[in-house]
Amino acid sequence: MSLRLPEPGSFEDLLRPIRIEVASLVRLSRHLATEPHWSAGVYRFDDPDSGSAGAFGTCYTASTIEVAFAESVIHECGRFAGGSYEVPAAELTERSVVRFACERRKTLVLADLTGAALKSLGLNNVSRQMNKGFAYAIFERSGLRKLRAEKLRARQVDELCDRFNVTAV
Repeated sequence: MSLRLPEPGSFEDLLRPIRIEVASLVRLSRHLATEPHWSAGVYRFDDPDSGSAGAFGTCYTASTIEVAFAESVIHECGRFAGGSYEVPAAELTERSVVRFACERRKTLVLADLTGAALKSLGLNNVSRQMNKGFAYAIFERSGLRKLRAEKLRARQVDELCDRFNVTAV
């Protein structure tokens, strides 16, 4: 699928592009066989017409392991109770750090939805779980593929839990 130029005066014309190194993208996954995971019709940047012809999937990635942890593990699996986040132990111990590559390019051009670029669109905060880092929605047509994955080490899990006030249950 080729990209087209935005129509002058359209919402698309207001988008500001930013380049991201594919090698900088990270996910914390429990399902390595299906990485990159292309979600459809569930999350806010997914194609709402996921069942139609020409629909696309979206892979949610992050700029750091900390952002990935906040966006996926805590946000999707955590429950704040008694002064800390409670997360099922399996969600912590069965995760792997996934890194990506792209056969066609080393960088991806994304819409910048931060700072002034975000406000000029009349929108508000996008990375809601970890505002000191970046969360990215990568579309299936990007050609993203899994480069490598390594098990999240126990020391990393302990450090993330301490940093984010997470207790395994």
